[in-house]
Amino acid sequence: MITATYFDGQSARSQAVTLLIHKRIVAIDGDGVRRSYRLSRLDVSERLDHAPRILRLPGGGFIHSSDPGLDRLLRKNGYREPRVVRWQMQWPRSLLALVSLLAVLIAGYQWGLPWAADTLAQQLPEAVWQRIGDEQLTMIDRGFMEPSRLAPEEQERLRQLFAQLKQPRGEKTAYRLEFRRSKMSPNAFALPNGVIIMTDEMVTFAHNDHAVLGVLGHELGHVQRRHSLRHMMQTAGMGVVIHLLIGDVSSVLAAAPAFLLDQKYSRDFEREADGYAIDMMRENHIPLSPMADLFEKLGAAHAHDHGADEVPKRRGQSKTRRDRPLDYLSSHPSDEERIGRLRAADGK
Repeated sequence: MITATYFDGQSARSQAVTLLIHKRIVAIDGDGVRRSYRLSRLDVSERLDHAPRILRLPGGGFIHSSDPGLDRLLRKNGYREPRVVRWQMQWPRSLLALVSLLAVLIAGYQWGLPWAADTLAQQLPEAVWQRIGDEQLTMIDRGFMEPSRLAPEEQERLRQLFAQLKQPRGEKTAYRLEFRRSKMSPNAFALPNGVIIMTDEMVTFAHNDHAVLGVLGHELGHVQRRHSLRHMMQTAGMGVVIHLLIGDVSSVLAAAPAFLLDQKYSRDFEREADGYAIDMMRENHIPLSPMADLFEKLGAAHAHDHGADEVPKRRGQSKTRRDRPLDYLSSHPSDEERIGRLRAADGK
């Protein structure tokens, strides 16, 4: 027999009782309280070192007891702790469970979340990614880009050149090519709604139609594979995925333009886009060496720019990130890898 505290489940009033368990029958006895239940009908809380054990009774009442004899009574009457509780009391199994949980979380982040992001991005209604891209383009035009200064005839010529190319595997990915003057550096990027932005500076820096077409093919690869949306979902995590799955897209739409503006694709995404550009150039019998030459020039200019970073500082001048050119390379695979792949694909 052990001491315990009884609560009727209807009020906060407690009452001291005694508790006896015999032949799997739990008997409760106290002033005005006399109850008996089969042990199998009680819900027994797990054992904790510094907390009373709780026996929840049918009908809503419950009993608290810190008496160490309760564990012996329970065991004597055939009660077994749940398997999870037994594991928790054995440190090798607890360690195994912890390692297993970490493995599941890592696998989910490494493979599960990208798969979910890819699947969801391919299934999103067109209206969602159109609105995200439209709002992002508005933000870009307001703060980061100016109207193109390329002659309208030159813009149209480049549009026609790219439009005449066949997409790989007979695909018909929709896009819209826009030109802008950058306040930062030679650049090209794709928005979720299929808009591809080519800066005047990139056209001038490339100084070669085939190189420009290769860059545009790369950006079309981002559009075709929905890299913007996939990156957003992977980086923001399951919160974005859940919001989109349950139909609450308002918060996602509000945050997406600013988020995408500062994004950097993963190197795997960049490799996918490079592969798409290679396939597209091959499909149209366009040499890849001009694209490789462009990346060599970009890499050399990027290295020169970083090597010169300390000069303005010694002169007391500041140099912001906006003044640094060629961020186009910052999140891509290494120059050597990309150039080697292009030249190998070109047979050189």
